[in-house]
Amino acid sequence: MPWGVSALLLLAGCAAAPAPPPSPAEVSPFNATDTAWVQLMIPMNEQLLPALDVAPASLAQFAADLKASHAQELVHLRQLRDRAGLPDTNVHAGHQMPGLVSEADLLVIRTDPSALPKKLREHLEQTAKLARSELENGTDAATKEFAASVESSRRDQLGRLGQG
Repeated sequence: MPWGVSALLLLAGCAAAPAPPPSPAEVSPFNATDTAWVQLMIPMNEQLLPALDVAPASLAQFAADLKASHAQELVHLRQLRDRAGLPDTNVHAGHQMPGLVSEADLLVIRTDPSALPKKLREHLEQTAKLARSELENGTDAATKEFAASVESSRRDQLGRLGQG
């Protein structure tokens, strides 16, 4: 056997074993709380937007401000969803839960816009609670940072709603 081939075989035998595959935590910084929060906050915000379009005159400016802030949050939430590799489907479609504006809620609000303040309060309180849960239990730094921003915004928004 030629010397070069022998040396190559000898070196190949001394090569380090391949590294084990990365664990799921090494592949993604997102844990179950992070992904659940993102997947819930998107429909929470999306389903509120049509209700804001029928705000009574006394809430018109507040509703417009909420619509703008929630639309901006949606941009960031969708970026987090994409970074986490989550599908863009609504895993909460048809669910009834506090703060989530259902089709039935929207029908009531469209029929009687005076029902909007109560639903807004419920939405703002619930999304603040969800943001606090993300802060306490999430692992992705960017998601937690955004949750802190959402929680702070909700405190301010609840304060404004209380003044109206």
